[in-house]
Amino acid sequence: MSLIKKNEPEVQKMNRQEVTPVSRVDETDDAFTLTLELPGVTEKDIDLSLEERTLSVTAENTVETFKDYTLVLSEIPEMRYRAAFELPERVDTAGIKAAHKNGLLILTLPKREEVKPRRIAITAG
Repeated sequence: MSLIKKNEPEVQKMNRQEVTPVSRVDETDDAFTLTLELPGVTEKDIDLSLEERTLSVTAENTVETFKDYTLVLSEIPEMRYRAAFELPERVDTAGIKAAHKNGLLILTLPKREEVKPRRIAITAG
């Protein structure tokens, strides 16, 4: 790689790209777990909203800049992440919880009590 200095205005012309984050859904008897990969994003840069049964996630990463330095090379893109998920009726939307850890947004989507599997006792005779 050659180290070529770019003029700062030329570097700033890069547009923020919008992408759908990589996601994963796991299911247990009690809940769904939705995990989204949001590299470079902090908690304050994430917006979660729920309208009807649509869960929307938007986030932006911020690449730190330093006042006393001249930008020479920039290969870390500034990204805008956007995704929407239609939640099934069996999700209890009032109990949704969110956590952010190591670039992953982890949403716990609990199931409504009436749809959880349950054991039925059998009595003798």
